[in-house]
Amino acid sequence: MVKLDDLIEQMRSSPQNVRFADACTVASALFGEPRQQGSSHRVWKMPWAGDPRVNMQECKGGKAKAYQVQQLLAAVDRYRAERAKTAEADKPPSKDVAPKSKKGKRRS
Repeated sequence: MVKLDDLIEQMRSSPQNVRFADACTVASALFGEPRQQGSSHRVWKMPWAGDPRVNMQECKGGKAKAYQVQQLLAAVDRYRAERAKTAEADKPPSKDVAPKSKKGKRRS
């Protein structure tokens, strides 16, 4: 099975040549199952409001539309950036900083 990062890299190198199934695999891996999939479109719920949104529509030859692949890549970038920001905020403070000295303080 192809790794998710490999699929994303292939999508970046050639967005007009991405299989619909591969685009759906990436979107489902990051954003869960699509909230709509009964019609010609598959639509995923984003963990944020507004753009980039992700919906996919299959076109000729089982390919995904290139502009929708680019929207998916923008959503992947935002998702990863927000996860990195959250992980950085959750990190415990560094222990490399020496505690402040209490010398020089007078008590009244």
